[in-house]
Parts: sequence; structure tokens; C-alpha cells
Amino acid sequence: MPCASDPEGALEPSVPVVSAAYAAQPRSKSNTLGSQRNGMGTGTFSSAYGAGAEKPTVLQMILDALGLRNQAQNREPTSKDIGTLIMLGVMFLLFVISVTGFFVMWFTEYYNNTMLENLILAENSDTANSWLDPDPKYDTLLKAHIFDYPNIEDYLAGRADKVQVRDMGPLTYQEHTVKDEVSFNKNFTVTFRDRKSYKFLPEKSTIGEHDVFMVPNVPLITAAGHVKRMPAIERLVSGALINQFREPLFKKLTASEFLWGYEDKIIKLKSLGKGKRRFGLLQNRNGTSVDSVQLNTGEDDITKFSIITQFNGMPQLDYWEGDECNRIDGSEPSMFSPNLLKDRDTVNVFLQVLCRKVPLNFEKEVTIYNDIDVLRYRTPMDVFGHPSVNPANQCYCQNAEYCLPSGVINATKCYGDAPIFPSFPHFFTGDPELYSLFEGINPDPELHQTYADIHPRFGFPISGASRIQINIMLDKTPLLRNQGARLKNATILPLIWIEITSGDFSEDVLHTLYISTFGLDALQLSLKYGTLLISVTTFSLIVAGVYYLNSRREEIHLQKSKSCAELEALNGGGGILLVQHMNLMPAPVQIPSVQVGRRQERPADAV
Repeated sequence: MPCASDPEGALEPSVPVVSAAYAAQPRSKSNTLGSQRNGMGTGTFSSAYGAGAEKPTVLQMILDALGLRNQAQNREPTSKDIGTLIMLGVMFLLFVISVTGFFVMWFTEYYNNTMLENLILAENSDTANSWLDPDPKYDTLLKAHIFDYPNIEDYLAGRADKVQVRDMGPLTYQEHTVKDEVSFNKNFTVTFRDRKSYKFLPEKSTIGEHDVFMVPNVPLITAAGHVKRMPAIERLVSGALINQFREPLFKKLTASEFLWGYEDKIIKLKSLGKGKRRFGLLQNRNGTSVDSVQLNTGEDDITKFSIITQFNGMPQLDYWEGDECNRIDGSEPSMFSPNLLKDRDTVNVFLQVLCRKVPLNFEKEVTIYNDIDVLRYRTPMDVFGHPSVNPANQCYCQNAEYCLPSGVINATKCYGDAPIFPSFPHFFTGDPELYSLFEGINPDPELHQTYADIHPRFGFPISGASRIQINIMLDKTPLLRNQGARLKNATILPLIWIEITSGDFSEDVLHTLYISTFGLDALQLSLKYGTLLISVTTFSLIVAGVYYLNSRREEIHLQKSKSCAELEALNGGGGILLVQHMNLMPAPVQIPSVQVGRRQERPADAV
């Protein structure tokens, strides 16, 4: 082994070491030529391995770069060294992959966006097919409450001080919705009409469909307003025809007739019914809707998913005053873009029954069913507030004949000029003036406020209740003046209120929901902390491997220094010549001492 003085493991080739006595002698020309022939002068080598050495292997080059060249020159690298190098290469590759995954999982939305791609309503996709024709196990429930007026005749006759109203219900129906007249458009939207069907569920109802109630005569009250706006001659003719029918202001109807329709003489008049023969408050809900909706599929931008872009073929409504109130930028009530839920900001939902968007404010996070965390959103308390309370509602009054106290909205233009004024059930959040005439109106936020429990990852409501009350305004025209003499003009009469909720999920549905929720969450956490753990582990192993190789280099250097010291001690400074040129000489050569004064020629190849 060479005894070089290079502390870094003899990166430069060692120079032959000769005894002082021999070094003092002049060398012959043959010696010089022999040295040149063998490529071994007394100066520095031009190559680390000498001109006559074999070309180094890749492994030797790697060992050379890692400071193990001397070890490679003297013997083959150990299996432990090779294993360390392989381990370093593998760990470096894993480190690069894990660090990339770490930044993707912790600092980007790649994972969530990949999951959200399954929500996109692409044509012929499984998601779109399930949305167009959903499994009945996901059906919603419609619960209808009818307001009964048991003492209205006594009140109109002056025998009662207040009008009694009784909240009768619910009548519960299973509501199945499919999409009809579907068209997927090139601008990443889909146009459709809802087609609904209903099945009565007596076991979930407190009254029957054939129970009879005293209710306002909606066709008569509606006709009175239409006749009032007719030209004089047409008004006289229509008024005379209606008076012949002798229709009462309040009439007895079964629950089924009031909700789903009955034949009515006034409706049959062409000037009023427009060719219809039947009237029912929920008649238009049963079957294919008269309204068409166009919404964004989310294919071009997931943040636009489920946002309604057109209603009845129009990008804006024309029921209200001003662009803000006529804008159609609410979500379809059955699904929301999860991106809109991240910051817990207010989301808008477009309600066809109101012909307007309604805001939903984030309230809190709650846990329902099998420990599933959801985001609870509620309607603001002032959503139907008078403009003096909620200035944003000013445009809902400017284009209306009446701007009533807080709690109701004028939707006459939405209902073909019928005097319909929706509100929350029992006039919840409304001015007490609205129901000061009635006994039996009891607003309760737990029973009458709209809320939605939305899944934070998938964006669809798991639970909740959409609650709306349908009211009609009494306009005391000549047709009604005699019958409603005791009622004030513009009195708001409650008709029904409906509640749409999620159905009773089966154990199979809840299990699927549980697995999809916690399975994806567990996978995300595993990837996040897994990439972090692998990054730290591989980095630690790389540091350990480099430390091991550095220790081996120091060990080689110490062994070499120790060997040189032992050789010097054994030789004791005698005339010993040690020659080694990068393993070209197999062993040191001992040269006999030469006496001073006697010049002796040595063979040219002795060096």
C-alpha cells in the first residue's frame, strides 16, 4: 500500500520513494529511458491510473467520486460497499418521488380535484346516468300541510272575532324525479325538464287524502284579479258568467282534490283557464314540469358545476326590477359545487317555486347518521325582509303592485298574475301584522326554517328540509266584495305549506355513504402523511449512507497511515527503496546498498 501524504486518500498518484543514498547518485541514461518507456517518470502522472492502466469501470468511477478510490485500486469493493451504493440510489429515487407527492398532497388540490371529476355530468357517464334516472332508494319525501278554516263562516257572519286556522298534516309522498327532454350542449351545459311522480305513504301521514277541509276558493280569488284588469265589456261578461256559478269564497275539498286537482267551472272558462279544466295547488308538480332548466355540467370548470345558466330558455328572469334580482346564478337545489363550500361562504340556490335565487348562510358543522360530518346551511332571517330591513330586496318590490311587510314575497308575475305570495311556513320571520287576524299560526324555527346539511366533499345535501308556504292575497273586487265584506283588502290567506326532505336511507345506502366518506378521507390522510414519512425516512437513510461511506474513507486513510508508520519502524531508515506505481509493480523491490566512491552501473529496468 502506498504511503502517500495526501490526506484525502492520495487523489494524486504517488511518487516513487527511494533511499537517500540512492537518490544522491546520478542516474544513467538507460534509467531515464526505461522510466519513460514504462510511462513512469518522477513527476506527476497525467492520468490517475497511468498510461498503461486499464480503463476504469463505472463502479470504480463512482467509488472514486465518493472518496473510495484507493480502496478500489487495492482490492475489489466489498458487498457492503456495493449494497450501500445501491441503497443510496434507491433511497434517492424514493426521496424524489415522495417529496413530489408531499408537495402535491399538502400544497395543491390535485387529490380533491381528481375525486371531484367523478361528479362531472359528462354525457353517458355513470354520474350523469344516475342523475338522469336515479335509483328510487334515493327518492325525497314531500310533506304537505293544509290550512283548514273551520270557523270561517262564523267569522264572515260576525259570530267570531278571529279566523281559526288549523295546520293539518302532513300528507307524506315519496317523490321520484327523473330528467326529461335532456340535451347535452357543446358549451358544457345540459338542458332538461323535471318529471316527477308521487306515491302516497299513509304510514308516514297523519291525515288521509280523502279527509275534507274548508279552504279558500283559489280559482275564484284568482279570477277576481284577472277580471279586474280586463277591458270594460269583457269584464262585464266574465263577471256575469262567474256570478252565475255562485262559487263560495271558501269551499270544502278533500286533501287530494286541493293538492292534485279537481274540475272547476271557473277554470274551464277560456278567458281565465286558458284551456285547462282542472285546478290543484300541486298539479303542475305531478308529471313533466312546464319549466325548462339549463345548468353547467362542470366539464370545463368544476367551480361552475350545478350553476343554473338559463331558466325557460332565458339567461335572465324578467319578473323583477334590475339585473341583480333577475340574475340566474344559483345552484340546482340537489347538488352544489364542493369548491363553493371550502370557505364556508354564502351559496345561492335557485328555487323554481319562487322564481328567484335564495341565499344559504353557513351556520355550523354538525355530525349526522354514522358520524358523518356535514356543513349546515340555513336561510337568512331577513331573506324575505322588507326593503327597509333588507335593502337587497328593493328590486323585488319595484316591479310589483304591492310591497308587503317583511315575511312574504310578491310572486304574482311568476304565477301568471295569480295573486300568490309565498313565505316561510306559519309566516316565520314575518311581521306579526301578517297573521294578526288568525288563531293557530305559531312560527317555530325548528319546524319552519329551511336548512341543508351538505356533504363537504361531494357537495350534495344528505339531510335537510326545504320549506315554503303558499299564500293568496284577497283583492276585494266587486266579485268578492259581498262574500268577503268583513275581511280587509289585501289580506294574505295561508293555503298550504310543503316540506321536501331526504328520504329514509336504508342501511345499504348509509353503509355506501359511510365507506365513500371515510374511505376517501382515510386514503387522503394516508397519502399526505405517508409521503411525509417516506420523505423523512429516505432522507435519513441517505444521510446515514453518506456518513457510512465517509467513515469508510476515513478508516482507509487511518489504515494506510498506520501501515506506513509500521514499515518505517521496521526498516529503521536503512537503504530501502520502495517503489509502487498504481499497482503496476506487484511488490516493493529492495536495492542493495552502494558504497560511496564506487560507481556501479545498474540495469536500466531496475527502477
